[in-house]
Formats: sequence, structure tokens, C-alpha cells
Amino acid sequence: MNRTFEPTFHKKTKMIFANCALDSTISKANEPAESAELNPPQWPASVHIIDSTKSDKEIQNELDGLQEQPTIITSDMTSNQDLIGTKQFVPTEHFSSERKVIFFEPREEPYKVDVQVGYYVQVAGLGASAKDVKFADNGAEKKKGPYCPAYFNTKLEGLTTLDTFWRSAENYSNLTKDGQLWAVSQAAPIRRIHTVNDLNLNDKGAQSSGGHLANVQVDGALVFGSQQQFCSRSVTVGDSGAINLGAWSNVFVDTVAPEGCLKAPAAWNGAPFGENLSLETRANNWRAADWSTGSVDKDGASTTVNVPKTTVEKCFVAMETVADDSKKYFLHVPQPRIRSGDSPSPLGADLSGTTDDRRPFENVYVALADAGDDIDYDVARKINIALRQGKDIVLSPGIYHLQESINIVKKDQVLLGIGMATLAAPPNGEPCIRVATGTEGVRIGGIMFAASKINKGLFFSPKTTAFIEFGKEGVADAGNPSNPGVLSDIFCRVGGDLDREVSTDVMVRIHQGNVIGDNLWLWRADHVELAADESPNFPDMNLDYHQVVMGECPGKTGLEVNGDNVVIHGLAVEHTQEDQVVWNGNDGQVYFYQCELPYDVDQNFGAKNFVGFRVNGENHQLGGAGVYSNFRDYNVLVKTGIVHPKAFDSKVVINPFIVHLNNGGRIMTVVSDGSTFGGGPVYDKDHMICKYNPKAEDEKMHESEKEEMEENTMVRQTSWGWISEKLASPFRGSRPTSPTGVASQ
Repeated sequence: MNRTFEPTFHKKTKMIFANCALDSTISKANEPAESAELNPPQWPASVHIIDSTKSDKEIQNELDGLQEQPTIITSDMTSNQDLIGTKQFVPTEHFSSERKVIFFEPREEPYKVDVQVGYYVQVAGLGASAKDVKFADNGAEKKKGPYCPAYFNTKLEGLTTLDTFWRSAENYSNLTKDGQLWAVSQAAPIRRIHTVNDLNLNDKGAQSSGGHLANVQVDGALVFGSQQQFCSRSVTVGDSGAINLGAWSNVFVDTVAPEGCLKAPAAWNGAPFGENLSLETRANNWRAADWSTGSVDKDGASTTVNVPKTTVEKCFVAMETVADDSKKYFLHVPQPRIRSGDSPSPLGADLSGTTDDRRPFENVYVALADAGDDIDYDVARKINIALRQGKDIVLSPGIYHLQESINIVKKDQVLLGIGMATLAAPPNGEPCIRVATGTEGVRIGGIMFAASKINKGLFFSPKTTAFIEFGKEGVADAGNPSNPGVLSDIFCRVGGDLDREVSTDVMVRIHQGNVIGDNLWLWRADHVELAADESPNFPDMNLDYHQVVMGECPGKTGLEVNGDNVVIHGLAVEHTQEDQVVWNGNDGQVYFYQCELPYDVDQNFGAKNFVGFRVNGENHQLGGAGVYSNFRDYNVLVKTGIVHPKAFDSKVVINPFIVHLNNGGRIMTVVSDGSTFGGGPVYDKDHMICKYNPKAEDEKMHESEKEEMEENTMVRQTSWGWISEKLASPFRGSRPTSPTGVASQ
């Protein structure tokens, strides 16, 4: 193994909960003495280091073997003449088990290569500063550097990025003339980059459901185009730049841009987008347009937070050449940027790294994931030994099948995943990660979480399963506002692979106060992988997946917040079966929220008044929140999208909206304070906006329609057709009926 020390553990084909607890106790007594880790580490095969001394031709040949391979589009694949004869990528790796990171060593000369960033791939520079790794054209020959284009969907016969998930690009400068192309949806952040030309977040008008960019400098135009929604945090737009908005919602947190660069509709009365905008509601900021135009110059709702109190950048890996020409690795831990009213700076992107805490890899444990079928059931214990010794952890790319929780017990520790490292939850229902009470300054970032099949009925089984328990339930823990805990690029999913019995209750639970979240996507799967001999159960949807139906991949809630002063910049929660978010803590803030209610529920979901976002705490601010519906299987009526004590205070709940994506049912109102239900913009399934005007008879109409829907649901649930359908679902058979339209993701 790749360590200066390596404890000897016996392999097990399976571990049960009682043995896990016993082995954890024994391992503390027998764990090895602390010793330094190797620097440079002996990286596994899933880590690809691009040697700066190689020629660009050699590097391109190496990269071609690491990328997804494009397909030539023919006339029997599409009637779109613009696509016929072109090379396009096809999303064949959507549920791949492979993970990888491609690191580029720093060098003076720009790399002149193309790097398509596919599923479960991270591409990153290894410089301390974003300028240390550069990508440029090769003279007159255009190059792209790292990029993510739209995918060709064979069923739709066209381009889409609605399923472009699980990838990232970080820490470099793009000098190419065509600028940076990054056409993605959720769980695909782009961070810590500088592009001297445009940053295009859409590709040829293909529909997109993003997204998150953070710590980015754009000298040209920032083009959202066909993006439904997007969160921009700590972004600097150059003096000659412009911002072309997306479709439904754009949220800007700590964004510095020149006066008048935002292309605003007349309804804004000429209000400029400058450095001094405060968080506010633009009451007439509705937009109506047809997506079929493919225009990249669209004006949607804009929510801005000019001076957030605190922002914290994600940790990253850097490499330096030291005096003896050897290569040493460092874990960079950016310091919080805390602002006050008298001193609101610094603002915008910070790409230099000069204030980072540089931690040498002698004190960083590089964890190794499972290698194919060779599952290391002891990996969590090895990580816990290193954590108890005070070391930081880097999870190398791969899937980790945990048998016990990873326990962070010391302040300021870092747990960083690279290459979409994935933690599969322990089968005993314990969380993947537990942060001890009173442990301030913990950084967790760059990690995917996957649900497991829970062995129910075990002794000491937890009452609530989760992926992350930040603090301890019921124990007061204020945290430290000067040294907050941080969650960066956290991507949870319940379902996706073949096993449809995986589950969790609440994906992330935050009990500690003063925790900052930066880009969380908490996803109960709406679609999962098809078995080798299986056909799609909803063929009319034109998607090569099994659509999740009631009883599969259960998950109650995405996020539960019990701590005070918790702030999240960029949150998306989708398809859980009860309230998507429950916020019990006081003085919370969420800027950018995107939510899809579950597709597969019946009217019980509406009758129990489940919502997209529920606030029970005091003094909570919510900016740029959208809740979408696509009730595929039943015509569900939901009373409201968001419940908030100050729902109708436009300085507290800012730019809320709902969207009817497809199929039947609807969300009746946008917001409620618990007694009154009311408005905001409502987008219909044709992507047109209808301003909602609450009427006195709305409540009566909802109750009568709800009673009718409950009666219809009861009839269906007592019919042989419904019973036979439920009995057939475990055998992955096709359902007799299918809805029309394609879900957004």
C-alpha cells in the first residue's frame, strides 16, 4: 500500500453492525503510531498527472484515451441538418462506476489541447494560483482546453444537457479565443478559473438545468443562455464584459461587474447591475419566451447579494517544484473572507491563493477506493485512524463501500474528495460522515454520496439515516462565525444504480451553527440504470432509463437544518417523498434554491401538505427559490411550494417562483406563511410566465379538487390494475401506460 505506515487489517466478505462496533473499539487500541505520509504520494491509477515536460501532441494522445469518445451523427439518427455529419458525445457513462481526476502540472507555456470533461471526471490545474496552468489555441488552430459540450440524445434526436451531471473543472486560466464552454446541469461546478474571453454556460441552445460557478473571473461575456437557473458566487466580470441572463432565475452572490452590463428588460426601469446592488425583489421581473428560439440573450429573474457576510472557497490540491527539483504536494485551505459593514471588501474572485493555509502532504492521508470487485471493508477504519492522528484526508477517485462512519473529531480538519470520489453509505444505517460536536472549522468538499440497502432491524439501528451528520442531534453547538464549518460540492443521490431498494431518511443534517454550504445537490433519483435485459418502463419519455416509481429508492427529505446562522450559497433538492427541506434553525440564509417535487407520488403527498421548502426557524432569508412540479403518475395537487413565516415580506423571501414542467397536477400557490397562500411568478409547462393573483375562492377550489383527487386515488389503489402494477414493479416490468413529454432531469 502507498503509506509509510499501513496497519494490517483482515479482509471480510461481509461485516454486520455488531462486528463493526466491536472492530472500531479494538482498532483504537491496536492502531499504529503516527508517522509522516509520503510526499509526493503514490497516487492510484485513477489519478492522472499530466507531465508538464511532455509535448502537447503527446499530452493530447494521452487525453484522448481518458475521454469519452464522440459519435458521428448520421441522417438515420436525426433529421437536424445542422447535426448530421458532426461529431457529438453520447451519454453512455451516465451511471458508470469509474471515477478519475486529470491533474495538469504547472508550467510557463500554455497547454494547447482539448479536454472533454465527461461523467465522473474532475479536471484541475495543480498550481497555487489559477494562472499557473493555462490553456490556449495552437496558433490558428483553435483549441478548447477543458470543456463540456451538450450531449446528443439518440431518443430525442437532438442535443441536451439536462442530464449532464457529476463532473467539475477547477483552477486554471483559459486563453482560447472561443472562451470557456461549460454546458452542464446540477453537480457540475466550475471553480477557480479565469477566462480572458466569454464563459458560455449553454451549447447551441440545448436545454440546461444548472448549475454553480464560484470564484471565477470572466473578462468577456458571461452567457447563461438556455440555462433554467444558475448560481454565481464570487464572480468578477471584466470592464468590457456583459451578463446575458438565463430563463427563470439567476442568483448572484458577491458578483462584481461593470455598470449596465446586465441586459435588463424595460420592466426593470433601467436599474443597472453594479457593485452596489442589494438583495431585493424586482416585482415586475417576469419574462415570457419560447425556448425553441435557441437564443443566448435571455433576460430572467435576477437576485443579487452584493456583500455576503462570509464566503469560503473550496480546498484544493497543488504541486510545487522545490529546491532539489523534486515535486511536492500541498493541500490548500482557503481562509474565510469575512466582511463587515465598515469593510465590505474583498469582493469577487480570489484566484491568487496567497492567503491560503498550505498543508504539506506529509500530514495528508490519501485514501484508496475499492479496486473493481476487490472491496476494502476496512477503509473507514483506516481513515478514522488518520483523522484521530490529526491528519487531513484526500479521497482518491473511486467508490468507497463504508462499513462504519468516518468520524471527524478534531477542529480544522479537511476531508476532500477528488475525481468525484463516492462514499457508499454503511448498510447499518449510520451516516457516511459524522462531525463531532464542538469541532469548528471542518471542511468537507468534492464528495458524492450514494445510498445503500439498509439492513433493517439490527440492534442499535439509528432512528434516522443520513449521509452527513454535522454535529449531534439535540446537542447545542453554536459553531464559530470566524471559523465556520464548510460543505463544498456535496452531491448526494438515493438511487441511480441497479439496486432500487437503497434508501435514506434525510440526506444531510446540520446540527452545528455557523456552517456554510456552497453547492449542494441532494437528489432522490427520478431515473435509474436499466438492467441488461430491461426496457424502459416509460418508453414515451424517450429516455434510456428506468423511471423510479412509488416504493423504489425511498428518501424522505434532502436537508434538515437545526443549527443557527447556517448559510447556503447554491442548494438544489429533488424528488424526496416528504418536505424537500426542513429548516428549524434561526438566522439562516439560502441564496439560490432549485427544487423538483417527486414525480411518482400520489395525492397523499398533497393531502399531507408536503412542500419544496419549509422554514420553522426565525429570521430566515431566502433568495431566488424555485419549486417545480412534474407529477407523472397521479394528478397531485400541492397547496404551496414554500412555507415561510415571512412569506410575503419581499425583503425576506425574494423572487420565489414555481414551474409546471410536465404532466398533470400542479402546485396551487407559490408561498405561504402557514395560513395565507399567495403569489409570485408561475411558469407553465410551455415555459411561459403567468403572474399569479391569489383569489378568495382559491382555498375553496383547492379543497374541493383535493377531495376529488383523494377519491380518485382511493379508487385506483383498490383496483386490480394498481395492485398488479405494484406487484410487478419489483420485477422491473413495463407499466401499461406512459405520460407524454420529457422530464427536465
